[in-house]
Amino acid sequence: MISRIHGLSILLLAVLSTAAFAQERIVAIKARQIIDGTGRAPIANGVVLVRGDRIDAVGPAASVTIPAGAEVIDLGDETLLPGLIDTHGHLSLRFGITDQNGAVMTLAQGQAQPDGTQMLRMVRDARAALLCGVTTMRMVGEQHWNDIYLKRAVETGQVPGPRMILGGEPISSTSGHGSPQNWVDGPWDGVRAVRENFGQGVEWLKLLLIDRTPNATLFSPEELKAMVDEAHRVGMKVTAHATGRWGSAIRAAIEAGVDNIEHARPMTDDIIRLMVQRGTTVSLTPLVYVGFRPDATTWQYLDAVAKGPGDWVEYGRKQFFDFRKTHPEVESTDRPYVSEDFTRAGRDFFPSIATQQREALAAFQSGVPVSLGLDTVYYGTIGNAIEFLIEGGFAPMDAIRAATAVAAKNIGYGDRLGTLEKGKFADLISLRADPLTRRWAWNTIHFVMKSGQRYDTLSWN
Repeated sequence: MISRIHGLSILLLAVLSTAAFAQERIVAIKARQIIDGTGRAPIANGVVLVRGDRIDAVGPAASVTIPAGAEVIDLGDETLLPGLIDTHGHLSLRFGITDQNGAVMTLAQGQAQPDGTQMLRMVRDARAALLCGVTTMRMVGEQHWNDIYLKRAVETGQVPGPRMILGGEPISSTSGHGSPQNWVDGPWDGVRAVRENFGQGVEWLKLLLIDRTPNATLFSPEELKAMVDEAHRVGMKVTAHATGRWGSAIRAAIEAGVDNIEHARPMTDDIIRLMVQRGTTVSLTPLVYVGFRPDATTWQYLDAVAKGPGDWVEYGRKQFFDFRKTHPEVESTDRPYVSEDFTRAGRDFFPSIATQQREALAAFQSGVPVSLGLDTVYYGTIGNAIEFLIEGGFAPMDAIRAATAVAAKNIGYGDRLGTLEKGKFADLISLRADPLTRRWAWNTIHFVMKSGQRYDTLSWN
């Protein structure tokens, strides 16, 4: 009797497994060219075979067998690439927004708004980012765990958005950078904040540092080491906002053992050598530090005027170049930092475009893994940051990898994301132009797939 029941159980499991396999969706995506993100030459007339949420095969059409019954999506002359990765996301923050009386608010005032108000912005910005081709975003500091709530909503299908790598609430010293509600003092107060982030499921702890003097930053070495050691002890990685005139914040963060540096200002030759020596990665946010700041008109364009992702990407490109035309000093002159924190101007600076591009290229050529983030401007338009690197001397393929393969590895997801290879998540986008030969082509975004599900068919609003 037991043997018979055992046999029936095996048969039932086999039937259920067969049914599940039969229901598994298989999609074959064809394109004139595939850039797989590995750095290898593009695949001409290629096919990506997607089974469920994973990539099953990639290669020339002649070498990939498409199973009977598979859905075939033929993208014609388009270029297929891995989904883009923004390694510095702040979906709730918008420069220049106004309150109910029409007064322009600072970023800190925006952070102090009710969570519901902030979440409305986050939902809109997440949708725009995804439809612009950003399939993964590493969050680097939201208030009241709002990134965690949004991540859950995206994962359950309540709202569309990129895959989110959680950053929780950032940690700063009293009178330091960021919101007062995130200030801590002393090693044990810092450790408490680390543990609170860990308890919320945060993957990447973020510390906020700015140069205080040529030899000191906002946190003491003891505080930094205690927080970094505790984060590493419980399995979290650590990134640091590290900016200033002298590089003391970057040096202190690297010497404390952080895994990644945000913004990285300045990146002198000595700092680059230290990064290489310690294996520290970098998330650059070049567009936000040119000096241009969006205003309420910018966000009104996103929310009520833009007709789609291509329109929004082109709007960001145009505003960027218009700003450069009307402010020619940004091309080659480093300038004091403009901030609501008036004391920061003496300790930080806006690097010129020439400075940013020169330092980024020097870091890359020295072996520093460079990724890209948008910070608080033009959510989703990471392609324009790719072009910024190309303008500064990066080969187009290397710049694309900064927002795909290198970005995935930097955030600890290189085994699952960043390239079009068998077994990885099926995150794919397409352009109606060749980004290797046509500059600023990211406004031609078309196809968007995340984890095997297509999203470009969604409405923009």
